[in-house]
Amino acid sequence: MKIIKIEQQPVKYLKTFRIVYQDRFDKQQVWEMVSRQDMSRLEDEIHHSAVYTDGAMIVAYNPEKTEVVMIKEYRPIAGGYIYAFPAGLIDEGESIETTSTREFKEETGLDFHYEGADGPRYTSVGLTNERVHTIYGTFSGTISQEFLDGSEDIEALIVDRTEAIRLLKEEEVPIRSAFILMKLFDLPLF
Repeated sequence: MKIIKIEQQPVKYLKTFRIVYQDRFDKQQVWEMVSRQDMSRLEDEIHHSAVYTDGAMIVAYNPEKTEVVMIKEYRPIAGGYIYAFPAGLIDEGESIETTSTREFKEETGLDFHYEGADGPRYTSVGLTNERVHTIYGTFSGTISQEFLDGSEDIEALIVDRTEAIRLLKEEEVPIRSAFILMKLFDLPLF
C-alpha cells in the first residue's frame, strides 16, 4: 500500500482531505477524512511518521480510586447529553500537563493533580487524524461552573462504581470513556 496524493477540501472549522492511495492489489483508492490541522501536519504524519497531540482527556480520581470525575455535556452531534471524562484541546506552546490542569478547572471547577499520561492515541482513526493524551491524576476542591465558557453546557459529577454501572447501562457514554470506567471499576465488558 502506498499514498499517492492528498487533496485538501476546506470548510469553516475543519479541513477535509482526500487521501489517494494504492491498495495491496495496486488499485487506486480514496480515503476521505477531516482534521483540525493543515496539510503540512498531515503529510508529516503520513510520510514521516510524526506524532502530534491535539489535546487531553482527563481521568481524575480520589486517592482511594473509588470515585472519578466525569462531565455531563450537551453535544450537538449526539443530539443530547453525553457522559464523558473532561477533555480539551491543547493551546499553542502549552504542555499537556498545563492543558489538563486548565481544561479540568474550566469544565469542573476542581483542581487537578497530575500523576501520569498515556498516548497520544487516535480518537477515531477512520475519520480524523486527531490524537489525544489520556491524563491521570487526583482531584481536590469543590465542583463549580464558574470557569465554563458561555457556549458550554456542562455539569461535573463525582461517579462511584454504582453510578458507573448505571451510566454504562442507561446513558450515552463515548467508547473511550466507557472502557476506562470498566477498567477503573473492574466491570465486565458485556
